[in-house]
Amino acid sequence: MTRLQITLTALFFSTTLLAFDEVEVTPLFPNGWEAVNVRDDAMVMQSNNQPLFGDGSLLFATDTVTNGQDKADFQLLWQQSASVIDFPGRTLGNISDLNYAWYRDAASTTIAHFTPVFRLTFYDDNNTPTDLTDDVSGVLVWEGVYNGYSDPVEDSWELVDMMADNFWAFVSFNGQNTGTGVIQNYNVSLDDWINQSPQGQPGDPQINLSADTLIIGVNVGVGSGWGNSFLGYVDAVRVGFGEEDDTLFNFEVCPVFIANDNPDVIFDDSFECFKRF
Repeated sequence: MTRLQITLTALFFSTTLLAFDEVEVTPLFPNGWEAVNVRDDAMVMQSNNQPLFGDGSLLFATDTVTNGQDKADFQLLWQQSASVIDFPGRTLGNISDLNYAWYRDAASTTIAHFTPVFRLTFYDDNNTPTDLTDDVSGVLVWEGVYNGYSDPVEDSWELVDMMADNFWAFVSFNGQNTGTGVIQNYNVSLDDWINQSPQGQPGDPQINLSADTLIIGVNVGVGSGWGNSFLGYVDAVRVGFGEEDDTLFNFEVCPVFIANDNPDVIFDDSFECFKRF
């Protein structure tokens, strides 16, 4: 672990008072996370190239051959049921902690302000669960360039606290027939989305979120349309909904070693990938 990693670790754990539950996410045990929206000129995978905590992190890489094909995301959707809300307490108004760490490698040749983005997936039924005509869903997107990272430091981990930061919105479904796509307003906080119904440019979608808007997942990713190449990493994704529901997702290559006390089992598929602390 480098001095920077030690400093980040100390900062992260001292400021959060160990209030969260840590969940390791590995290729063998993804805990619901999966690669999505991976196009031809991009990739995402767990890697030991730049570990932050433990032995790994998420690696994102693009090498643009065809414009728009440089995209890859890694996503967790905790809403799985089609008939009931799995986590009714996970709402926009209940968010208490939002953090993640990202790293832009100096080998990147895309525009300097591009770094891995963070997304909250939302769903709002306007308190009419049997009426789909007023439902709305999409993502709230944190991007560094709209939060003071117009020229981020390269070859260095950046740990971000997003609670007071700006999030723009992409509307993927709108039963109210007020449009889908990007709401072009990049100076809007989560509190603003709850209380002020921010407007974009003429012709943009219009939505009304509230403290009761459900957060049904989280996503980190790169692209698309960045051009040239990007190499970077993500780790330590933390989403909290109060003291009793606060999780940090730690992306690793190998799971923590668990002693095997079965003498009949000598080898299995994961034999070469265990670590012990």
